[in-house]
Amino acid sequence: MERRGPEVTVADVAAFEKRIGHELPEDYRAFLLEVNGGQTADTHADFAKGVVNQRFSLNESADESDLLTSFDDLQKDLPSLPRLYIGHDDGGARLLLALDGDHRGEVWLQVIEARRHDANPRVLWHDRRDFTKIADSFTAFMASLKPLT
Repeated sequence: MERRGPEVTVADVAAFEKRIGHELPEDYRAFLLEVNGGQTADTHADFAKGVVNQRFSLNESADESDLLTSFDDLQKDLPSLPRLYIGHDDGGARLLLALDGDHRGEVWLQVIEARRHDANPRVLWHDRRDFTKIADSFTAFMASLKPLT
């Protein structure tokens, strides 16, 4: 990691989980306790659908990098979506971590330009054209990062 987020404790993570109303997948919880978000080294930022620009951190002083602020922003935009906005790619697409249901723990990419506010409301989030699954878990997502090409 080129830059780590502020150091956090188990109590910080538990308070965050209580605030968002979901327990985090274990691999993501461990990641927060170890490095707490931050920026990936330029040598390992490429993934199948883009380039990781930033991962958000707990207790970050800058709102644009804060995990709770990103969660609140996502809830304003997609209030019924039990997902955590964990970062974004170099084009502004959201990296989302599923927090419940059959997709719990999976990492998804939401391409904002493809988002349609007038989409059929009966279409489940994971079937919408602006969402693409990119990894079965946060661990698999991190392992998929490759050198920039």
